[in-house]
Amino acid sequence: MEVPERVELAGLPFDRTSLASAADYIVELAAAGSGGLVVPSNVATSRHLRELGVPGLREAAVLWPIDGVPLTWLLRIAGMGRFERVAGTDLMNEVVSRASRRGVTVAIIGAAADLAVAHYLDHGFANVVGGDLPFAPEGSDVLVDAAAAVLDANDARITFVCLGFPKQESLGIALCDRYPDRVFVGAGAGAQMNSGRLSRAPRLMQRLGLEWVWRMGQQPRRLAKRYLLQDLPWLAGMVPIALRQRWT
Repeated sequence: MEVPERVELAGLPFDRTSLASAADYIVELAAAGSGGLVVPSNVATSRHLRELGVPGLREAAVLWPIDGVPLTWLLRIAGMGRFERVAGTDLMNEVVSRASRRGVTVAIIGAAADLAVAHYLDHGFANVVGGDLPFAPEGSDVLVDAAAAVLDANDARITFVCLGFPKQESLGIALCDRYPDRVFVGAGAGAQMNSGRLSRAPRLMQRLGLEWVWRMGQQPRRLAKRYLLQDLPWLAGMVPIALRQRWT
């Protein structure tokens, strides 16, 4: 099992991996009984991690794929070479497909999980289980117990947690403590995308790093403030930091 190369930019970890390699790595970890948390990184998650942190996240994380084209730009500015974007929505599809061939059960929990499970079952993937979680605040035992009920009933070795950062990571850390031999993946809106509740941006917008514009157009009240007033200024402020790291 090949371990991806890890780099750091301003203390933030990123793994150089492709979509196929990341999916293979996750399935191999699960099949070998090695657990941990997969943290797909975009601008919002990186900003939160750098400014506020998430207790226990670095200790639980086993993979930091990049789910954000602007981050690949930052790393190139920092002189670290080329990185491939590993979109969480695509990663869910790849892991489900590879896990199916290996006989590994995959759970999807959180927002629109019921719809996503039905979608995969309709497409012949009998190894997918899971469901929606009750509404509860971050860190609530209600979320941990509801997720544990799904895992205990189905023996899922890989679980996609679709609650948004950092709520899904907090739940993932708690589940890693309870199930140290299983893999948990923060999946954000992955279940909503793959079930068709939300539509993905056209391929050109994805390649140009403009998927956030498409997302904001679908959920302006929830995302406009985050993208325009928080993420963009943070990203601009990271450019000189990346340049300084390149020079040194």
